[in-house]
Amino acid sequence: MKYKFQVMVALTYEDKDIEVEVELTDEEVSRIKKLVASSTSTNEEPVDEDAYVPETDLLQILEDNDKELFDKFWDAIMPPVFIEMLINGIENGYIERHDDDDFYDYHEADFDELYAIYGDDIVLEHSSCCICKIPADWKSQ
Repeated sequence: MKYKFQVMVALTYEDKDIEVEVELTDEEVSRIKKLVASSTSTNEEPVDEDAYVPETDLLQILEDNDKELFDKFWDAIMPPVFIEMLINGIENGYIERHDDDDFYDYHEADFDELYAIYGDDIVLEHSSCCICKIPADWKSQ
C-alpha cells in the first residue's frame, strides 16, 4: 500500500513542504511504528522551554535502526528533494544552468536525465537537506 509522507526541504531562504509516496507492506509499517515508539528523540522535552528542539526526522530513525527501510524511503524521497534543491540553486545562483539543459519544467523532467546533468553539482545528505515528518497517528502507537 502507498503511504504519503510530508517532507520539509531546507532551501536557501525558506523551507518547502512536499509530499512523497512510499510503497510499504503492513509488516514494514509495523516495524516503523515500533522504531518510532522506541525512539527517544520523539519524546524529548527541552530543559529550557525557550530552547529549540528540532522536529524528529523519520529518516534519521530509520538510518539509525533499519538500513533496508531507510534505503527504501531515501530512494523515494531523494529525487523530489534533489529537484527542489536544483531549482533553488539555479534561482539563487548557486548552480549554473548547463548548456545541455533544455528542460521546461524540472518537476516533469526525467529524473535520470536531470541527475546525469546536475548530479555532480548537488550532493544530498538527508540530515541537512530535509526532514521526513512522522505521521501524527504513528507517534502514539
